[in-house]
Amino acid sequence: MLSDKIKDYLNEYISQEVYVQVAVAKGKNKISTNAAISKYFESNHFQGLAEGKPYNTFLDDLKDKCLGKLANSPMKESKTDDEIIIELQRKLNTLKFEELNDTYWEVETGEYLSGEDIKEIELERDTLIKFLTSKDEAHNTVSTLCKNYEKLCKEKYPEAPLPLEILSN
Repeated sequence: MLSDKIKDYLNEYISQEVYVQVAVAKGKNKISTNAAISKYFESNHFQGLAEGKPYNTFLDDLKDKCLGKLANSPMKESKTDDEIIIELQRKLNTLKFEELNDTYWEVETGEYLSGEDIKEIELERDTLIKFLTSKDEAHNTVSTLCKNYEKLCKEKYPEAPLPLEILSN
């Protein structure tokens, strides 16, 4: 099962990407938040989102960090004080080859994921795509992503001004 740390990381990353683009549309066009969301639908950024781009980029990067690629690495035996390298070495020296080929290291969070976790992320991506390609759901979905990002910002940076003020509306 996908860790909360990975879910939170992905949600924050995607919400921030959308929020920034909607805020840019709002500021550039001097329009309401609702109008900015509608304008966002015309952008290449939205097109990429509706094709699952942020998830696909994350998954491609993750697949590049498969521990199976390091199975014969000289790093397995090198001496180090680096805790991250020590943890990687432990995994490389204790997991079976099949397990190494099904273990992926997510650098930003330091989490290790499996093929099952990748399937779960792909399912989340496909669900988001479904909502974004539905005319009835797209506006609500983008609005929810923006609201989620404002909630995160209010927790992390309570004094910071928020350009969309979507929670206030």
